[in-house]
Amino acid sequence: MAELFGEDTQRRRLLSDPELSDEQAILRLSKQDKNAFQLLFSRFSRLVFSIGLRILHDQGESEELVQDVFLHLYQKANLFDPVKGSGKGWIVQIAYHRALDRRSFLVRRNFYAGTDLEAVGDTLSGDTDLEREVGGKLTLEQMRPAFAELSEKQRKTLELFFFEGLEFADIAERLGEPLGNVRHHYYRGLDKLRKSTIIEKLRDIKS
Repeated sequence: MAELFGEDTQRRRLLSDPELSDEQAILRLSKQDKNAFQLLFSRFSRLVFSIGLRILHDQGESEELVQDVFLHLYQKANLFDPVKGSGKGWIVQIAYHRALDRRSFLVRRNFYAGTDLEAVGDTLSGDTDLEREVGGKLTLEQMRPAFAELSEKQRKTLELFFFEGLEFADIAERLGEPLGNVRHHYYRGLDKLRKSTIIEKLRDIKS
């Protein structure tokens, strides 16, 4: 992948074009456009790293996740469907899915032996099936009917967490809410989703 991360004049010109949307960049990437790859990397590599750090709690593993996610994007950009959600949401979903898979692998290998993961920082609480599905499988478009059953603050909190990749502290700042309130909205929202018949139907479709 070394050549994908190099800089050249054309890349700098593309990076300076704020009019190019994430979705347009992914479309270009589906045609193996390396400059589009650079644009997406510059926009989202830090976000992917932060998602990795949140779930994996290891800098080295998070850096590997960035490489893994963007290699996947380069190879599979043609799978992106703008009808199902935004380009950013798609990238965040891939990052969650791969980070969760990697974390499961590391747990099986006793990588975290002696470490209290939940005490390290905000992460997917308990790594439950629902959180794995929302974070790594279901799109925002699929989730909208279920989110409609939540309060406005619960919906916004879950959207920002799972589909924008924001941490609780960032969500608190975005919503102008105390951190404790954001945690409350998150867990109450998840609790409601677990009881949602819409979620059950989505699970049946996915299975």
